[in-house]
Amino acid sequence: MPKPPPHVAVIGAGLVGTSCALWLQKKGFRVSLADGNEPGSMTSSGNACTIADYACIPVNHPGLIRRLPALIFSRNSPLSIHPWYAVTHFPWMLSFLRHCTRSEVNKTIRALGHLLRLTHDGLDPLIRLTHTEDLFETNGCMYVYESEQAFNLARRGNQARAEQGAAFTELDAPDIRDLEPNLKRPFAKGLMFQQARHVLNPRTLVQRFFQHFTGHHGRYLPDHAKGVTRNENGLQVHLCGGGEIAVDQVVISSGAFSKQVTGCGLENIPLDTERGYHIQYAGRQHLVNRPVAWAECGFYATPMDEGLRFAGTVEIAGLSPKKNPRHLDYLARKANAMLGLEMEPTTTWLGYRPTLPDALPVIGPGKNDEKIIHAFGHQHIGLTLAGITGKLVSELAAGEPPSANLKPFHPDRFRSG
Repeated sequence: MPKPPPHVAVIGAGLVGTSCALWLQKKGFRVSLADGNEPGSMTSSGNACTIADYACIPVNHPGLIRRLPALIFSRNSPLSIHPWYAVTHFPWMLSFLRHCTRSEVNKTIRALGHLLRLTHDGLDPLIRLTHTEDLFETNGCMYVYESEQAFNLARRGNQARAEQGAAFTELDAPDIRDLEPNLKRPFAKGLMFQQARHVLNPRTLVQRFFQHFTGHHGRYLPDHAKGVTRNENGLQVHLCGGGEIAVDQVVISSGAFSKQVTGCGLENIPLDTERGYHIQYAGRQHLVNRPVAWAECGFYATPMDEGLRFAGTVEIAGLSPKKNPRHLDYLARKANAMLGLEMEPTTTWLGYRPTLPDALPVIGPGKNDEKIIHAFGHQHIGLTLAGITGKLVSELAAGEPPSANLKPFHPDRFRSG
């Protein structure tokens, strides 16, 4: 009797996890997918819906340190830091600030640019495999700037985007009015990423990825994994409900919750969260023709099948389940200023973007056990990088040379300080 193919457990059924599961299936592995939450129902469901292959500019930047007082106390900033959280998580905050120097930011831009250039190599095969073309629109993505000064301040970052392969054209005020006539705010300058795509419903995308996975002999375990151990026969994944599963390899893709899985060598990885918010207005998707990002204000207005979503902002405050009304109020005020939306949002949402101090994901085998592969920490661009992450994970699991240089994303990169 022929030997069965190796068995891989993927822990986490968000977009990254389901992408890993599909790519592993494509490689011929037996795959089990474990998550106690409904696939796609957590952070993957609430993003800005953009395939942002131009998004190589991190939150970290050289001017951040002098802005810290404003970030802690201002009601009008898209980035905030909870003061008590900063004090109680001082080592992480210090590492985050260390990565705000120009040299460190440039390293991040180059590493992200390298990975983002492979976005479509990882995502497009999964779209074809799962027949989810109907969930995508290609109508470009627009960045708008309220003033010439703001546009000029962003020029260095936008030049870096171009150097990393992002294609865009500059827009003047008349161009913006022609392309998006419903904008109430006068915007002086803009960028158009002409080939950009967006997803009409990211939660539906994950669910259809998942349906294809289970429809092709993928096994779903509707429980959280609490730990991984090794014995003479291989790896054992222990579930919170008391069950366990024997596998040959494990992929950790639980986003901001990845460190809750014990026995995986994650102790020295400084994983934290950038809490993100969205508000949504049912039936208002017709107000914009494409995702429009108000660059200075840190959010996108994205037309979806459910309505118009305003998604963005960053709050450094950990995994607390309580929504911060300051961020929801900020988005509502900006939605009104941008498109004259004076009504209350239909829905509000808080999600936990997994992030590292250098704004790079963790992709690669663990130091203590190469059969445990890490795939988390994608901060704002998990939707964009899910496909290529899945492809890279499948290559690592198969012992093949990875399609990207994974040194900048190595799980062990923080051990020396």
